[in-house]
Amino acid sequence: MKKFLTKFISLCLALTISVGLACGLTACKDNEVDDDGNVVVTMSIMNSTNENPGWLAMIEAANLVLERNGEKVRIEPEIIKTDSWDQYYTKVTSNILGNIGGTIGRIAESHIPMMVDKRQLADLTDIRDELVATGEYDATAFEGVAENDGKYYGLPSGTQHMVMYYNKTIFDQYNKANPSDKIAYPSSDWNNASTFAEIQDTAKKMTDYYTALGKDQKKFGLSAGPFLAYAGMYAKNSGGENIFDSNGNCVINTKPFYDVYDWFTQMLVIDKSAPSTSDTQTLDAAARFLGGNIAMLIDGVWQMHDICKYTGDFEIGIAAIPVADKKYTSYTTTFTDRFWASRNSRHPEADKIALKALMSKEAITALSSKQVGGIPIRTDCIDNYFESIKGTKLADSVETVKGGIAYKANVPYSTYYNVVDQRINQKMALWINGEMSAKEFVDFMHETMVDGMEGKL
Repeated sequence: MKKFLTKFISLCLALTISVGLACGLTACKDNEVDDDGNVVVTMSIMNSTNENPGWLAMIEAANLVLERNGEKVRIEPEIIKTDSWDQYYTKVTSNILGNIGGTIGRIAESHIPMMVDKRQLADLTDIRDELVATGEYDATAFEGVAENDGKYYGLPSGTQHMVMYYNKTIFDQYNKANPSDKIAYPSSDWNNASTFAEIQDTAKKMTDYYTALGKDQKKFGLSAGPFLAYAGMYAKNSGGENIFDSNGNCVINTKPFYDVYDWFTQMLVIDKSAPSTSDTQTLDAAARFLGGNIAMLIDGVWQMHDICKYTGDFEIGIAAIPVADKKYTSYTTTFTDRFWASRNSRHPEADKIALKALMSKEAITALSSKQVGGIPIRTDCIDNYFESIKGTKLADSVETVKGGIAYKANVPYSTYYNVVDQRINQKMALWINGEMSAKEFVDFMHETMVDGMEGKL
């Protein structure tokens, strides 16, 4: 009996080892291989009702490229049900840890440093080098947070920068009713942008005028996020630096930042010409803008998709980000979100093949034709992106959007940045409600960033 048990256990071990080897050499015949023998690569994307059509079109186009090239790989989407990047990151991280879910995906640039630091991401340097060598991509888009010690752990899915949308119809209505006190459209020239003072004055006039007409006519002049991610942009537009100086020192406690937050205080706290966080709690600023409740909106080109679809009565224009003085060039906060691959994937080579298909001209064209994903990083797809806009209400603003590409102010993301950002956002309500001065709030921002740099958070 003992001899039989020994032989039985040995046989079981041999079978286990042989099955394990088979699964290692070729993907196990389970949900990772389809009926046609394709390795199924699952791609995680964040749930976004306005952007999903673009990402799904990209995946479909990539699959056609894979089929055409004879690659035995197919991409399937995994839509994670959240519209919060932080929650999405948490879900992706737990999936990677449990070796389940997507083995590739897309994520906001802000989370890449943490994923690199936690060694969650596969080295994609070979793909990066191959793509850049073609000369068909914006090489600078591959740099930044995805690069660490000369290796690259993410591929750019597109660049997104900030612009100022404005409702031409509301401007025209105001000017018709106030012929002796007309206000101009904000400037679309990045080298001669409207000033903070001009925008503040316009916002107050509009808010006061529509408020006087009655409660149902309530409109805000401007919505512009006073968040850390945009603070560096506003500071550069005031002659300052983007959060850090050239030596890596935090410069939030300098005059440009104090001036910018005084500007916000005037509109948010005193004039009430900008909506507070509570004003946009049930309906966000972008939706309020399209509904005619906000005259000017500083937001990203990720809003282009919804605005291009808009067919209502309002006419819409795009302007440059305002500056403190006409002598300053207008800069715009720019994000470069990334495609990633899991370091502990069961099929790393298939992941890379899938990512290369997603970076193809066909896939990027499918995405950009729906005004999703930002400015394409493949140069021969940029014209397609802007051509798709020319048949919309934003047709006259194409050159303004193009102009912003040249004036990037990249957010200096790091492993501690998100924690700093969260701490600042938690304190923001006290400032907006008038319980903290602008100086106190900026001092708090500076101290929190320094604490993050020193590992005290």
